[in-house]
Amino acid sequence: MKRFGLLTVFLMLSAWPASAVTSRVGAAQDLGIGFALGQPMGVTAKYWLSTSNAIDASLGYHFNKNMDMQVNYLWHSFSSFDISQGRLPFYIGAGSRILLGSDSQFGVRMPLGVSYLFSVNPVELFAEIAPVVKLAPKPGLDIDGRLGVRFYVNYFK
Repeated sequence: MKRFGLLTVFLMLSAWPASAVTSRVGAAQDLGIGFALGQPMGVTAKYWLSTSNAIDASLGYHFNKNMDMQVNYLWHSFSSFDISQGRLPFYIGAGSRILLGSDSQFGVRMPLGVSYLFSVNPVELFAEIAPVVKLAPKPGLDIDGRLGVRFYVNYFK
């Protein structure tokens, strides 16, 4: 399943016309929609509030057979690496995670990640790890990790 997802992403990006649009993803009001593999596995969306702050949300399947819903506020730093093509921001955030199902839980997430924003195509690849402090029904610790892709809809004309 993981190989199929990575192959799908690769083929979609390879088939995308290189001159489709000049992208500067990461501006206020940019909206990206895509999918992520890992924990949780499912759909994801990201809405940029400014050039450094965004809200991201996910809805998907958690490995303990629950539905996973999460929302995070993210702070991005674009100054870590200077690359010749695209941009490579690191981000940190805070948010919540709700699991619904046989093992329902509520917790606080602290995602740490990196994104690659293409210079030509309105696409974001990301990888993140997120420690989770479980608050209910009983306290505990957990960790989420995922890889994903988002396509920015406001750049399609």
